[in-house]
Amino acid sequence: MRYIRELIADESLSTQFVLIGLLAVALGALLTRAMAFFHHKKAGVLPKYPSGWSAAQCRALESVQLLVGLTLIPLWGSFLFIAPSVAANWPAGCNLVVIFIIFMLLISNAWVLLLTPRNWEKFGAISRSFSIMITFLVIWWGATFTVTGWIFAKASASPTMHAISGVYAAQDLPRW
Repeated sequence: MRYIRELIADESLSTQFVLIGLLAVALGALLTRAMAFFHHKKAGVLPKYPSGWSAAQCRALESVQLLVGLTLIPLWGSFLFIAPSVAANWPAGCNLVVIFIIFMLLISNAWVLLLTPRNWEKFGAISRSFSIMITFLVIWWGATFTVTGWIFAKASASPTMHAISGVYAAQDLPRW
């Protein structure tokens, strides 16, 4: 938290409160979900899959959950790698770093939510069809990781400077 306060020390008090408040909410949500996950794990609560799903389909969903978690590792790593350059290259780079931390915490929270045992049947018709559910999850997480990677790539690049150079002189043209 001290690092965050140092990052946004030059900002107005209201901006500091907003950023720290959003960070606290995102971190609180992640920790709450993680505690619920570990509580369910300790209590032996298992997810309730739709009755139409086979055991192989349930294992496939668990594989997708694991794959999402494993994909978060390089995403966090790339964030930690680009954070110093974002803070240095952009005028509001320190704010961007804090916003990226909040964004990464929310993505991690969504993954823990995906892991937490639940009644998959409560999602209605969408959850009854394994192919629709798995397609939705793959597209959702693929888009999330792609957009996040693209944002990190754009933010880590130096801002382009558009400068007009050269000689621009008026030329007298004959009038008709």
